Amino acid sequence: MIWFSFKKKKEKLRISDEAKKRILEESNRFGKPQILLIEIKRNQEGLGSVFVGFSDKELSETGDVRWVRNEDESLLSRGELQYESGNFYFYPNVDLEWKKTSHTNIHKLVANYEFSKEPIYLESENFLRLRPILYECFHREGVQSLYFKGKLCQLEIPDITKEKEEVISEVLLTYLSSLYSSPWKE
Repeated sequence: MIWFSFKKKKEKLRISDEAKKRILEESNRFGKPQILLIEIKRNQEGLGSVFVGFSDKELSETGDVRWVRNEDESLLSRGELQYESGNFYFYPNVDLEWKKTSHTNIHKLVANYEFSKEPIYLESENFLRLRPILYECFHREGVQSLYFKGKLCQLEIPDITKEKEEVISEVLLTYLSSLYSSPWKE
């Protein structure tokens, strides 16, 4: 039997037609090809913002984007860059899915963004070590413990309701969309 290895297709930042048109306008204005220079900058609390500028395109470069850091590329490649009303906007396109487990009080969530690079297990008394957005939600919704590993989040919640599930989902979507580098409080 012959086994063929399959390489996972690398995700690539989607760039809207309006953004591509803006690159072309900038290239015509400078009389030489331009490329988008993209990076994530974080404030003191760790909240990430996407900064977009223009730079001269090198002969060796292909595509429309140059990344300031490789880790920015891997994080932003799941999203979409649009140009609207004179500004560039990044939309992260976060997906979050609840999955059943064999334990009624353990709830598993899988995302297309990382919750944490390293595995983290915390009991509720240690949630204060997390970013406030996570701590406040987990405390308020009665989460007893959590486990983060990569794109997986497991929460121990004895009495889950549809309302709690929706609140937790909204907070986790906001957390992942905020481009924090880790769940730890800075």
